Amino acid sequence: MFDEREYFYCYSTNLFKYLKMEKKFNYICCGLHEKTFSKFWQFKRTPEIEKALQEYRDRGKEIKADKMA
Repeated sequence: MFDEREYFYCYSTNLFKYLKMEKKFNYICCGLHEKTFSKFWQFKRTPEIEKALQEYRDRGKEIKADKMA
């Protein structure tokens, strides 16, 4: 049975570049959301992807904090 939590759908170009170019993750496919036509990339959820997503979120918080200082 299909479990959508098994995959991560990335709609952010910046996040995609981080996962693909900096972290070297391969995506399964890319497509367009059927209602919004926003481009997305589909990644298999793994502990490594989850760790990279947390690092990306933490980095964003650091960047925002630096801009406010």
